[in-house]
This record gives sequence, structure tokens and C-alpha cells, in this order.
Amino acid sequence: MHPIPVGKRFGPIVQIAYLVPNVDDAMEQWVRQAGIGPWTCIRNIELDAIYEEKPLVLRLHEALSYADGLQIQLVQSLNASTEATPYRSSIEQGRYGLHHVAFFSTDIDADVATAEAQGFERTCEMRSRDGHRYFYCRSKSLPETWFEFLEVYPLLEKIFEEGIADAARWNGSDPIRNVDYSDLQ
Repeated sequence: MHPIPVGKRFGPIVQIAYLVPNVDDAMEQWVRQAGIGPWTCIRNIELDAIYEEKPLVLRLHEALSYADGLQIQLVQSLNASTEATPYRSSIEQGRYGLHHVAFFSTDIDADVATAEAQGFERTCEMRSRDGHRYFYCRSKSLPETWFEFLEVYPLLEKIFEEGIADAARWNGSDPIRNVDYSDLQ
């Protein structure tokens, strides 16, 4: 038996993301069936992106909650069904569920380069309106699960810190909070 080369780990998984057809229904089910909450739903997100080497404005609603420090993200694509997006093939096949796992990155270029050296393909680069980057990478040998690298910056750290604290003290009231992306600073 040959030894299996071990790839570099990228630190702890900080997020598990699910593609959902309707973010409102999904949040309700996570609250009702799993007791997970509260949820913060960030609506009308628009990210400048490059997907499969073509420019794209990625439109989505995302809902965020936490379980013991792990962020659970629910993603509802708002792009037209004819637009090529990181979610389109799953949606066309009716394959909703786990989409990606995410890692924090303090050196996103180095982490993406390492992932590429380990057999991942850089599939989608996204930029928030303040210029911070997120990358989806996928491997043909792990086709159903993508990796995302989240460039660490103060607002992202604040979202995680406040969300984890909020989930720890949550008593079941006010399970869903809505925020428009344009209101985030």
C-alpha cells in the first residue's frame, strides 16, 4: 500500500453552507426541527464575481445562524435561471442541500494557490462592495462539496463574534431577523 499524500489543512471549518430554494422556509424549518437560531437573513446581496472566468453579479439572500461556534449559512440564489452561477447546476437538478464548507483566510491568495496545488480549481471569485474577497474552489474528485475561503476583515469577524454570542444566549424568541445588504457598513 502506498502512502497517501496529505494535503494542507486550511484550519477549522467555520461555516457549512446549504443551497435552499426559499430562505424563509429553510430558516423556519431549522428553527422548528433543529432548534437552531436565531437567524439573521441578509437580503439582496450583490457581489461582483468572476465565475468560470466570466464576470457576474451574484445576487442572493443568505441567512446565518450558529451552532457551537460553527456558522450555518443558507443561500438562496436570486440570479435568473439562465445565468451561469455557482448554484445553477444544482438548482437545475433540484439538488438542494450542502453546497460548501468555508475556512477563514488571512492570506487568501496563498490559500487559494495551495488549494489549486492540491487539485482544486478556482471556480468563483467574489468581492464584497468594500473589496474583500471570497473564493469558491472545487475538486473533480470531491464534486459535490466546494471549499470557500473567506478573507478575514473586521466586519466579517464582527458578524461571527456577535452571531456566536447571540446564539449562545438565544431563548427562542425573535428567531428571524432581516437586514438589507445595503444597510451593512
